[in-house]
Amino acid sequence: MLFGLLTGIRSEGFGSGEEGSPHIIFILADDLGWADLPVYGNKFNDAPNITRLASQGKLFTNAYAAAPVCSPTRASIQSGQYPARVGIIDFIPGHWRPYEKLRVASNRTQYLPEDIYTLGELMKDAGYATGYFSKWHLGGSPEHLPESQGYDESVVYRVGGYFGFGERLHPPRDFSRDKVLSEALTDLSIRFIENNKEQPFFLFPGHYDVHVQLDADTTLIHKYLKKEKVDNYPGNAIYAALIQNLRGLNAQNTLQQNLPQTCLDLCHIKQHSTGCRKGRISLSL
Repeated sequence: MLFGLLTGIRSEGFGSGEEGSPHIIFILADDLGWADLPVYGNKFNDAPNITRLASQGKLFTNAYAAAPVCSPTRASIQSGQYPARVGIIDFIPGHWRPYEKLRVASNRTQYLPEDIYTLGELMKDAGYATGYFSKWHLGGSPEHLPESQGYDESVVYRVGGYFGFGERLHPPRDFSRDKVLSEALTDLSIRFIENNKEQPFFLFPGHYDVHVQLDADTTLIHKYLKKEKVDNYPGNAIYAALIQNLRGLNAQNTLQQNLPQTCLDLCHIKQHSTGCRKGRISLSL
């Protein structure tokens, strides 16, 4: 699970201190493993956008996400609590295999409880405009969606594929059928930046890549089908194509174009680093 935190100082301060309140962008890539990335030594996959971000800053190697799958990781990020405490320890709704001799533990709740003080609510109470453009997977009823959990603007992806997804967004959006999902979520995120750059904002763009079912651009798939395999790595062509296609936000270009006098730096961590300071960009892995 790749996730990142990017912050940029505003030249005209909000809040206390000379630096004011930083703009904050938290990037998430669903189910992406650290060992799949060139910055951690992978010799088969190409990840030019992530590699470019890493080249701008630091790489942390001794921390981990709170869970290996989507819903509990997202619950931990939004709540600041371990998944077991929240009650979401598997993807929602989880597996149902009644005839197995050994059954896995199941979720105590199938949504993020309403009494949890979320990351979105925290940032909104601190005076931030808040935006969420991502899969949510923490409850689908109106009272459990991001707009009820502290986010001023949100577009939620309801899963189902990487192309022709417009009707699977909530609320629906009109994107061309050949538009790649990660590009669409990035476009929505950049629009949020442009509309809120004059005030402190918290933005959460979370990419569905590389979640199953795997699907990607045909040209990129053929690139990796032709590529020589490396030892001790499966080298799945579709998975590799998804990694390369992860657009994310081009942090430096996007922030420098939209935010005045932005100070940039980058950190790679896996979950629990406290070393990144206000006014810096950090990307967590």
